[in-house]
Amino acid sequence: MKKIILSIGVLVALGSLNSCKKVLDADPLSLISPEVVWSSKANAETFIFATYGIMNTYRSGLRDVNTLGDAYTSNIVTAYDSGNAVFPIFSETLTNRSDYGFNNWGSIRRCNVIIKNVTASTGITDADKKTLIAEAKFLRAMSYYHIARRTGRIVWIDKVLTENDELKLPSTANPTESYTYIIKDLEDAVADLPTTKLSGRANKYVAAAFLTEVCLQAAAYKNYPAAPNVAANDPLLDKVIANAQIVVGGGYALEADYEGMFNETKSTSNEIIFALYNKAINTSVSSTPMQFKVPNIKPETIVNFGGSPMFNKPVPFECWPENFPTQNLTDDYLTVDKADPAKVVAWNQTSQYLNAIDEGVNVIAPFTRTGFPDDKTAKLNNDVVIKMGRIKAGSSETMLTLTNENRDARWKAAIISDNTTFYNELFTTSLKGNSGRFLGTINGGGYDCTLSNMYWRKGLYTNIAPSFVNTVSTDFHFVLMRLGRVYLNLAEAYLLKGDVANAVLNLNKTRTFHGKIPGALVGTSADAWKDYKRERRVELAEENDYYYSLLRWGRFGGDANDGLPSGQSIKELTEPIRVMDVSKDHKSFSIVTGPFGRQFNDRKFDPSRRYLFPIAQVYIDNNPAFGPQNPGW
Repeated sequence: MKKIILSIGVLVALGSLNSCKKVLDADPLSLISPEVVWSSKANAETFIFATYGIMNTYRSGLRDVNTLGDAYTSNIVTAYDSGNAVFPIFSETLTNRSDYGFNNWGSIRRCNVIIKNVTASTGITDADKKTLIAEAKFLRAMSYYHIARRTGRIVWIDKVLTENDELKLPSTANPTESYTYIIKDLEDAVADLPTTKLSGRANKYVAAAFLTEVCLQAAAYKNYPAAPNVAANDPLLDKVIANAQIVVGGGYALEADYEGMFNETKSTSNEIIFALYNKAINTSVSSTPMQFKVPNIKPETIVNFGGSPMFNKPVPFECWPENFPTQNLTDDYLTVDKADPAKVVAWNQTSQYLNAIDEGVNVIAPFTRTGFPDDKTAKLNNDVVIKMGRIKAGSSETMLTLTNENRDARWKAAIISDNTTFYNELFTTSLKGNSGRFLGTINGGGYDCTLSNMYWRKGLYTNIAPSFVNTVSTDFHFVLMRLGRVYLNLAEAYLLKGDVANAVLNLNKTRTFHGKIPGALVGTSADAWKDYKRERRVELAEENDYYYSLLRWGRFGGDANDGLPSGQSIKELTEPIRVMDVSKDHKSFSIVTGPFGRQFNDRKFDPSRRYLFPIAQVYIDNNPAFGPQNPGW
């Protein structure tokens, strides 16, 4: 008998096969027979709907390694279980015994069962068969894409395996072979899926939108581990452009309410191409990313710190915050210069900042829980101050005006910062505020509040009632693909073709509409890449994109990665996390780096191995055909 090495999920899925009746010739009354499942389109769809769990790996903001992609980067500083999940990655302590994706065989079997049984069905029309098979191919491609962008190689299976088949199957030889299979499935899906738009279900445009991103990733990993050498006429770039145009012509439109796309107010926006929707009947705050984004601060904590003001409700938020935006990220939300409205730069490069701030003054005082001065900031023992300053006498500016006025509109839509009102509560994250990083602890930082003096607003529903308690039931949705993302994929394809004008045209779609700031100007390739990378970073923050985009740009090298050759280190994966502290009077600030509990000031990226995760060695030990192990692991 052949040794079965596939996952338990594959074996369980064998139960969906037609087989001879056994065990007293009786079927469990709780199961529906395959003959019934595949007898009609409606019945087959119930099986297909249950297969959409494949898309869960593209969600963002939760605690597992599949959905914390942004937290591998300098966008996010994490705590507790989220920190436990990302620490082995950014500290380079991960080993080849860790499983960061490879075994998706149970999901693939479900997709192949759909294709086989729909094809054989006598009760489903040929037209409906074509659509259902295309949907199964889309799901199969997306299951494999999640593996391919992590480990590069997959175990390609395109039929329903039985116990009589050879089960010690080989992995693909390289990422290019993996992507060839994935792209073919997605192209078949684009060709045969309908244009009908149903929330949470694939159609032609959904497949085309994901195909634009898959092709970019495929281009980056050509010739791996050697440089990809992507030429302007590369067919993969043409596929990006062609499929992006399909989506652009599909009737979608950019959403004016950027924040609303990620909460209840615009959850079915016409910009959203694909999202996963969870209903309150089986969803609570604790099972959504919101659980890890808002604080848990009691009135006595604020009082004991000498903070203010008190929240309107005694305890409006009772969650477990673990995921916080960093200064590294938020510096990329640009500001319009008051002296020259055509000029858009970082908030600390504007004329208003340069005229108002004295960076030569020391604003640091020893931290005390009570009686701390209103005009000073503090630091923890392990913090290192990299910049500080104070508003000059006579200036009408404050840190609030410098960081909030004339800024990219997505700043307020995505981030809760000092003096922000959310959920009818005023957050003050300055020293002696009600929700900053020093609050309520002797050493600073704690489970009840932020590590960065900021919280995410993006992805927080505003109708949670009676308060943000982990047990409160709520609807929730995850945005996996939208038109803004497709425009950015299109811009990247044009950059790789050397067509700077069209690249800037497309990156400006989101920059001017969502950001409400002047568009980037057409200039050199290097300048266009800088504008594009910044735009993608802020537009898609907390959408499980940035880590894989950074790897892609590192593989392309050159202007895509700060002028470095292909396959080198990546700044945004190694730079220390930065945090800004602001005094109670909003006139002094300091920016520090530090471990923040988990060596966030000593982040590593080994380019000899980290462009792909390992295939868990246990799989290769059981089946050498899965090897060889990825380079460096």
